[in-house]
Amino acid sequence: MRKHNIILGLMLVASVAMFLCGCGNSSADTGRTYAHATKSTTALGQVNTTENVVIQNPTVLPTVPPEVPTEEPTQPYVGPWTLLSQETLTPTPSGYPELDTLVNDLIAKVVTDDMNNYQKVWALYEWMIDNISYSRGMDANTGAYSSSDPNTTPKEVLWATDLLNAGQGCCYNYSAAFMYIMRALGYDAHLISGSVPKYGGGKTPHCWLYVILDNGQQYTFDPDLDMNYYTRELGEGAENPAKDRFFCAPIATYEYFYTPETYHTN
Repeated sequence: MRKHNIILGLMLVASVAMFLCGCGNSSADTGRTYAHATKSTTALGQVNTTENVVIQNPTVLPTVPPEVPTEEPTQPYVGPWTLLSQETLTPTPSGYPELDTLVNDLIAKVVTDDMNNYQKVWALYEWMIDNISYSRGMDANTGAYSSSDPNTTPKEVLWATDLLNAGQGCCYNYSAAFMYIMRALGYDAHLISGSVPKYGGGKTPHCWLYVILDNGQQYTFDPDLDMNYYTRELGEGAENPAKDRFFCAPIATYEYFYTPETYHTN
């Protein structure tokens, strides 16, 4: 009987030891990695929630990839194709001849008659990403590439004019130019400046725009950030890098990311 009790005791100790060893494993112990759930829409407005984000411009882009809220949506997803194509459009020029000429010439160059409204917006957004060079500090010399009087012309108009004349700009130029392009197409577009997370910590000044659509919701557009992400991934050899992370994104998707400070009135 004593021998039997000793054997049972040894078996119990061994079982406890095995249990404790099994509970000690972690993702670090096993070398597992996990993909971040990110928002990336395709040209048809589909959503990919498993794409890994590669950080772009270290002076602008965040250390943590933008993440989509994990809650289940309360309404069916409606993509940019439907949202932008079904919008009631009211074209509105800036009222500044130099800028309006530049915007109208660009639209005539990029847009074709067989495009629907979504395709027009996307073609112009993609044109900016592919054809405008990033130039840090362009806003410090606002009006340098414009024939408009800097004393009587709003800085937002000058930001846009400088970019379209020079083919280069920073976030202020990118966003202002695309805001006036969207207005010329007929969308209710507005400019915001503030800050976004900076690579390595802290925040950095930034400028972006949003559009209010017929459904009353606000949608973010950020051609500067999309250009930065796309350019970096392209340089690192990524296949089919996205250009539309911030294209017609519900503003709530990135409300944790953007810190608005100034809502521009021009």
